[in-house]
Amino acid sequence: MRIFATPPQYSVPHRPLHLSCWLIVEDAIRTAWVRMRKMNAREFDLANADEDTTTQKLHEILVDEIYNSGKVAGFDDTLLQVATRDAKFPNFNGTLLDKMPDLHVTIIGRTGVRQSQDGIFIECKPVDQNHTAGVHYCDKGISRFVKGDYAWAMTTAIMVAYVADGYTIDPKLLDALKKSVSIVTQIMPANCPSSPTILFCEQTQVSRHKRCFKYVETGLDAPSIELRHVWLKR
Repeated sequence: MRIFATPPQYSVPHRPLHLSCWLIVEDAIRTAWVRMRKMNAREFDLANADEDTTTQKLHEILVDEIYNSGKVAGFDDTLLQVATRDAKFPNFNGTLLDKMPDLHVTIIGRTGVRQSQDGIFIECKPVDQNHTAGVHYCDKGISRFVKGDYAWAMTTAIMVAYVADGYTIDPKLLDALKKSVSIVTQIMPANCPSSPTILFCEQTQVSRHKRCFKYVETGLDAPSIELRHVWLKR
C-alpha cells in the first residue's frame, strides 16, 4: 500500500511579517548603498551605472559584505536566507511562470505559509530625467505588485528607487500616484516612524494600493498591498 504525505496547509494571504524584518532588510540596503557611494569610479561608477548594473552591485554587496558580517544586526542566517537576485516566481494564477523581482529575501522558520511564495519581494527602479516616477517606477514597478505578478501571497513588499539629485518622494511619487489611471492608491506615501533618515536615503515611506486579482485558492479578492518605498540618492 502506498502512503501519500498530507499536502501542506497554508492560506492566502500569508500572515504579515513583523515590522522588524522589514527594518532589518531596509537597513542592509541602506548600508550597501553607502558602501556603493564610497566606491571610486574605477571600482564602480554609481553616477552613470544603468539599472541592472546598479542592482547587481547592490546584490553583491548585500551578499558578500553585509550578510552574516555583523554590520547590520539581524541580517544573518539566524533570521533570513541571503538575498537572491532575479529569482523566478509564477504570478498569482500560474499563467506566467518567469516573473522576476529584482531581489528576494526568505525569512527562516515561517510555518503555515506557501514557502515558494513567501518572503520579502523587492523591485528596484531608477528615477531621474530619463526614468520618470510615473512610467518607470509606477507603471513598471508598483503595477507588478498590484496585478499579482510579484508578492501575490504577501500583504507588504518593498520598492527601491535609485534617484538623481532633486528627486524626492514628495512631490515626485505623490504626483505620479495622483495622476495614475492604472494604480488605485488608498493611502498615499507617509513616513514610517520606525525608519531612520540618513544622508543618502529618505526615511522609508509607506503607501497602500488596491489589488486587482482574485486568489485562485479561495476565489476571494486579494487584499490591498502595502508598499515600503526606499529612495536612495545617487
